[in-house]
Amino acid sequence: MAQLSFAFNHYFSGFDPFAFKATNLAIHFACGLLVFALTRRLLGSVRPPAKQANLLIASGAVTALWLLHPIQLLPVLHVVQRMTSLSAFFLLAALLLHIHGRENTSWRGVAWLLLAWGLFWPLSLLSKETGGLFPVFVLAWELTVRRSFSGKLDRFARGLTALVGLFLVAGLAYALSPRAQWLWAGYLLRPFSLMERLLTEGRVLWFYLDLIVAPDIEALGLYHDDFVVSRGLFSPWTTLPALLGLVGLILLAWRTRRSAPLVAFGVSWFLIGHALESTALPLELVHEHRNYLPVFGLLLAAGWLFMRALEGKGPRKTIGVTLMAAALGYCSLVTALRAHQFGEEVRRTQIEAQHHRTSARAQHEAGLTLAGLPGAASRNSPTYAFARTHYEMAGELDPNLKMNWLGLIHLNCQAGLPAKQADIDELSRRLRETPFAPGDTGVLYNLKEMSIAGSVCLSRPETDAVFAAALANPGVSPGIQAILHSWHADYLWLHEHDVVAARSALGQSLALNPSNQSNRLKWAQLLMISGERVQARQLLQALSNGYFSADERKTLDELLATLNMTAH
Repeated sequence: MAQLSFAFNHYFSGFDPFAFKATNLAIHFACGLLVFALTRRLLGSVRPPAKQANLLIASGAVTALWLLHPIQLLPVLHVVQRMTSLSAFFLLAALLLHIHGRENTSWRGVAWLLLAWGLFWPLSLLSKETGGLFPVFVLAWELTVRRSFSGKLDRFARGLTALVGLFLVAGLAYALSPRAQWLWAGYLLRPFSLMERLLTEGRVLWFYLDLIVAPDIEALGLYHDDFVVSRGLFSPWTTLPALLGLVGLILLAWRTRRSAPLVAFGVSWFLIGHALESTALPLELVHEHRNYLPVFGLLLAAGWLFMRALEGKGPRKTIGVTLMAAALGYCSLVTALRAHQFGEEVRRTQIEAQHHRTSARAQHEAGLTLAGLPGAASRNSPTYAFARTHYEMAGELDPNLKMNWLGLIHLNCQAGLPAKQADIDELSRRLRETPFAPGDTGVLYNLKEMSIAGSVCLSRPETDAVFAAALANPGVSPGIQAILHSWHADYLWLHEHDVVAARSALGQSLALNPSNQSNRLKWAQLLMISGERVQARQLLQALSNGYFSADERKTLDELLATLNMTAH
């Protein structure tokens, strides 16, 4: 669903970033409407019921906080996180429909339930995998909120409990089985183990809670690769207290399930919302956008306390209104500052690098942005010096990072300086000896593209050595080797004009992956250039019914037409 929405954006406005962000903002606002409706429904279910005016004020305050909280900025302004907001939109809609259906005993109730489970839940799941948590969110509502006003669990709730429990047991059994090795293979590319991730995520959740309760603009950021990994229960010492604190939150939800069901539901909502991305899967440790939906649970609990304060009199009401007004004002201010920071790329990357000095990604991106400025083309300019400093810091912070070394080479080349041999050697060493992450293929692709464009000044032996280093890495699979050989062939053909060497490199690629249609098309082009027109024509005819991109199809048709003309 998210990809489809991106396609619509591109169809109507190309890659104009304004259109993409405006769409994200519209989705965020639509989610806010659902948050208001859901909050009003949930706050209206408490006993004794609150005055309608206080109910609306509390619901509006929760919605405003949810919309304006600075931790919600990335799902709007970081365009790719539309997956998060779109999944949340369908999940919130599904939950609202489920609640409507459960509170309506007529045929309409069945219709609402069918829409919730048969349409909106799949749409949420098709937007992002976190949509799969919808049944667990529903179960939390059934066991806390609905039970609090119905007094018991009916057949539907008991059946849902059994199904969710069965699904979780089956999922755990699969995760522990040999067939799930693909699921855990990601840890081979991570600088932490499964146990270390579980230990660290306890601290990460409290980091999120800190950002939610007291947003700090210096702690907020696009990158959090500077978060310290927990290597044991006391390394760092906050690991064990963080885990015990999470146990305390679970006990709080259990103890308040009858006396304050919305507090229990809110705490449960926050923990459930992080159950997929902040537990065992080999994902990155910290991302703010993971709180887009979970933060609603904490704000709902705060909204219930605020509504109780509104129902009271004297200092209690005054304190409640003052705290809510202060929270809204402060969150709006921090969000406005962050939005201004994101409004210009140089400003954003430099501030990120200042706030996260030990983040290799923030430092690399700061260097990359400065390297793209006109001033970086002069060896004596501060821009060149600052870009080089950021790139070097990134390499020191992350011993496995490789793209920064290509950045240093490019920086020197565009400034009219020869590439430093030390930079070339370090890039080659890391490609050969450090874990080869999926993103590392981009180093070779960019090297090939930049060489062809003339923006990298490496000699052929130096470029060949970089490709050879990557191909010598024992962690590079045959499939990736085939891709690297193909890119090397592109370089040899389009930059060095060495058809013999290009055919040798492409031949190695096809030996590893003989069914790759794109490479077979390249082979036909090399055959044609080499004067082997009959073989080229036969291969192109064999490929004519295959699947190709629009550009490749155009190339194939033009080559075949040319060969057919010369044949006659």
